[in-house]
Amino acid sequence: MNTELRYEGVPGSELKRIRCNGYDDFGNAVVSRTSEEGGEPLRCCLTLAVTGAQITLVSHRPMTAGGPYAEVGPVFVHLTDCGGPAEDGFPIDYRDRQAVLRPYDAAGQMLDGVVAEPGTSETELKRLFEDPAVDTVQVRNVVAGCWNFTVRRQG
Repeated sequence: MNTELRYEGVPGSELKRIRCNGYDDFGNAVVSRTSEEGGEPLRCCLTLAVTGAQITLVSHRPMTAGGPYAEVGPVFVHLTDCGGPAEDGFPIDYRDRQAVLRPYDAAGQMLDGVVAEPGTSETELKRLFEDPAVDTVQVRNVVAGCWNFTVRRQG
């Protein structure tokens, strides 16, 4: 199965609401911080922060379907609108990182879990999407378990 994939961070509409309100959907205030050394994974544009970037840490629930896997966790985003991901395809800044890939069905039930070694996430994603039951895959940090982004089939 030849599958074109779409890589999604925090939706722009959610970020706009959070920035406008000054707090996230879980009541946490938007607090400005300067990236001291860079490297924070930004879930707005799917890049790593550069030194001196103005960022904030907010709570986000990546799964729109309810259920036991609809967890809320911390994510870094730019303090102001960055325009979202600059390109299509697997985010470059995440390619050489180890990742946990969690596939879910349309009802939001987790189907499996894979630890992808650096440089293998794209191949593993394509393999996971060969299963027609897979609706989305969450790419997560190996150590902290934090959500990095969601992957869906195009169209």
